Amino acid sequence: MLRIAICCGEGFASGFLAKRMNKESAEEELDDDVSFIFIPFIQLYDRQDEVDIAMLMPHVETAAKDDPREYKIPLYVIPYKFAAETDPDVYFEDAEDILKLADGKGGLITFPDEPLHELISRNQSHRSLAKNKD
Repeated sequence: MLRIAICCGEGFASGFLAKRMNKESAEEELDDDVSFIFIPFIQLYDRQDEVDIAMLMPHVETAAKDDPREYKIPLYVIPYKFAAETDPDVYFEDAEDILKLADGKGGLITFPDEPLHELISRNQSHRSLAKNKD
């Protein structure tokens, strides 16, 4: 099972999103493959062993960039459009692909063709988008 932390500043937005993702994962029968846990970003470093990857709400990107600690897990900034409109399978596929890109390294990771999350307008996984372009 892939364990994904959803992180924001204090846990309100990430808590809401993680709860929705877990509910929808169960409805889509993905709950054996993926679980979502909300972790406020200020707690992430101390709790990173609880998850495989952290997906950060866009408003905590600066805090992640400014954090001098070395994370063991990949950190991925969720594109703005994702939070409101995206299904759990998209998070799941992107998390799998970011983990492959990270190749065992921690810290901030982006898809090479998407260095700035604020410019990303997709609401499908990076993998699906690439398949559709071919």
